[in-house]
Amino acid sequence: MKLEDKHSEQDIAAISNTITQARVTRTGLPEFPGELPKTLETAYKIQDCSIAHWDDKIVGWKVGGIPTHLQDTFKCDRLSGPIYASSVKNYLAGGITQMPVFKNGFAAIEAEFIIQLKDVSGLPASGLNEQQIIDSIDKIYIGAEIASSPIQNINDFGPVAPISDFGNNAGMVIGPEIENWRAIDLSAIDVTVVIDGQTHGPTTTQANLAGPYGAAKFLIEQLKTRGYTIEPGTYISSGAITGVHDSRVGSTSTVTFEGFGSFDLSLISNDLVAND
Repeated sequence: MKLEDKHSEQDIAAISNTITQARVTRTGLPEFPGELPKTLETAYKIQDCSIAHWDDKIVGWKVGGIPTHLQDTFKCDRLSGPIYASSVKNYLAGGITQMPVFKNGFAAIEAEFIIQLKDVSGLPASGLNEQQIIDSIDKIYIGAEIASSPIQNINDFGPVAPISDFGNNAGMVIGPEIENWRAIDLSAIDVTVVIDGQTHGPTTTQANLAGPYGAAKFLIEQLKTRGYTIEPGTYISSGAITGVHDSRVGSTSTVTFEGFGSFDLSLISNDLVAND
C-alpha cells in the first residue's frame, strides 16, 4: 500500500518552526512536534524548510541507515541531513575534543568514515557506479558523527523524525586523514568505540557500494535530485560503523580505527556554548 501524507504547507512550516526554535533555545521536546510524516518526501520537505531558515553554512551531510525492517515500507535504505560549519571540529591530537549536545534531548556518538568530495557537478543524478564514486572523492578521514536532537525519543518514530530534524545531526569530528586510501580496503579496518568505559566493537563497515562508497553514491544522487548544489570540499559522514550509541552530557569516548589512528571526545551541554 502506498503511503500518503495530508500535511499542508502550513503543517510543514509549523513543524519546522517548532524544531528550529527548540534548537535555537536548546529546549527539549518530549514528543515529535505535530503529526508524524508518513512519507520520506514530507519529512524532507520539513528538513528543506528548516534549512531555508537556518543561519549557517552547510559544509557537509550525514548519511544514516534506515532500519532493515522499515526499508521495504519506505523503499529506501538510507537517509540524510545537513552538517553545518559551526558544528564541525577537527580532532584535538593529544587532547579531548568537546562536542555540544542537547542536555534535555537525544544524543549519540557514532564512529564513521568522513569522505571529502571533489567537484561532482558533472555527475548525473542517478545510476552512478563505484568507479565514478571513487573518482569523485578527494580525501577520506576517520571520524565521528555526533547525533543530537531536542526530540527526546527521536529514534522511536522510524526515519521520518530524524529526517525532519536536520537528520538528527549536531556535529562531526574530523579525525586523522587516511593516506593512500585508494589502495586500502576500508571494509577491513577494525573500528572500536569506547563510551564511558563500555566497548563497542571492533566492527568493520560493509564493502564497496554497501559501505562508505554507497553512502557517497546515495548522497550525491539524492542532493542532485533535491536541487542542492554540492560544493567541492563537501564532507560526507558516511554512516555508523559500530552502531548508534546513546550517550549523554558528560559522556567521554575514544574512537579507534585500527592502524589509522584514534581520538578522544566528550559531550558537553550546548547550553554552555554561546549562540553565534
